Amino acid sequence: MMANSKAKMVKLFSVVTLVCLPLNSVLAQDDFDAYRRQQAEGAQQIKSEFRQYKEQQDREFANFLKGQWSEFQTSQGKVLLKEPEPKQAPIAPPPPPAPGKPVVTAPVVIAPILAPVAPPPPPPQPKPVTVGANEIDILFFGNPVKFSYDPKWKSYRLTGGAKPETMSDFWTVMSGSQYEQTIQSINATRRELKLDDWGYVTLWRDVVRALQPERKSEQNLLLWFFLVKSGYDVRLGYYDNDVFLFVAIKQQVYSTKYTKVNYQTYYAALAEDHGNSIRAFYSYKSDYPTKLNALDIQSASTGFTKPVSAQRELAFDYKGQTIRLSAPYDRRLIEYFESFPQIDFELYFDTDSSSLLRQGLLPQLKKYTSTMDEEEAVNFLLSFVQHAFAYKTDIDQFGYQKCFFIEESIYFPYNDCKDRSVIFAWLVRELLGIKVVGLLYPGHMTTAVELKQVNEGLATILYQGKRFVIADPTYIGASVGMPMPSYAKLQPTRVVEIQ
Repeated sequence: MMANSKAKMVKLFSVVTLVCLPLNSVLAQDDFDAYRRQQAEGAQQIKSEFRQYKEQQDREFANFLKGQWSEFQTSQGKVLLKEPEPKQAPIAPPPPPAPGKPVVTAPVVIAPILAPVAPPPPPPQPKPVTVGANEIDILFFGNPVKFSYDPKWKSYRLTGGAKPETMSDFWTVMSGSQYEQTIQSINATRRELKLDDWGYVTLWRDVVRALQPERKSEQNLLLWFFLVKSGYDVRLGYYDNDVFLFVAIKQQVYSTKYTKVNYQTYYAALAEDHGNSIRAFYSYKSDYPTKLNALDIQSASTGFTKPVSAQRELAFDYKGQTIRLSAPYDRRLIEYFESFPQIDFELYFDTDSSSLLRQGLLPQLKKYTSTMDEEEAVNFLLSFVQHAFAYKTDIDQFGYQKCFFIEESIYFPYNDCKDRSVIFAWLVRELLGIKVVGLLYPGHMTTAVELKQVNEGLATILYQGKRFVIADPTYIGASVGMPMPSYAKLQPTRVVEIQ
């Protein structure tokens, strides 16, 4: 009897469960749908409040732009090396013969066997292509980039001259346009290409040039708006009918004019002439309502271009043997570097070459260094840099100071002590795995290497408790441990740590 009652209870429970489950499911689904509606309404409310907040900011900023403009003066850009570099690369005396060995005299080669030639022109840049309604395709260093635009951006014209009311009206027009989707698209390209801050700015420059070709003032207005909306501290200025841009940068920038507004330094790094044509200008005193960030250009990306290969033939004599090498490099990367602001030495020492140069040049040199001991391998690389490149100061080659990235020493027909130190340090680290530091003297940059064994008589410096041997790629014919006589008794004014 109890067994029958228990069976009936189980059966009844099963029936009730089967009846109740769908009802519970319906109730749970209704609750979930209500929750989702509530969340969606909340998200929509947040978006609406945020949109209102941005619109209020833009209205306030546009009002500021109507009247709070003052005149600012520009200052001449500082230089990396205050003292002039040697006009000619000095030649080291031949080393004394080893005891018991005959004296062998050999001519000192002070110029490359292959004379420097003019570098090839940059690859032609295809014109932007309109691919659909309000869409443009551009090529960014070989990478296709598509973005949408508001027709107002292309049709805008700076009429009546540059003045505060015009700038205020421009900001009002732009902030009321459909700019968010374009910024999101450009940011997605940045992430895909892994661009540094300067690469991001350069991408925007290409965008505004596509929108307003041949119209420099309109380009600068658009670039100002998009970079500020992207969170960067860019300041607009004008004088007569010209519109200028100055940008805050975390690092000290050299050979570029600058100004100070509200204790913040701004550089004319976006100007093709480094701001040399800008003397005085008018700008607004007020800051943008939200905090903006300075550009961070402590590193330079090198792997984002679609390479255009070019090649330079190099040759030098080593122990009576003529060694000839082919150095391929990326012409598009050179084009990118040409616009990069000039900052401190660490940037150039720490930036890698293109994969073209790395995979093309290093294996050719490795065939020789792999059979040498450490000191001889350093001497071999010293000889390569000393003799395969022709020396000329920046002032003689460009009319202003410029520090080369690795790739640029292959591209330009001449280099100086700074550039030789950068490419030599790269070769030593990549081929020999030896730590290198840069040494800055008045008017001269050289390097020192950390050898496992330091032979007697080699000139050294002590840095962070470690002994480094002088290795000067500009002192023609000098081997490791031989400093230039004019610097032999001096301590470097600065030691550059190389990562």
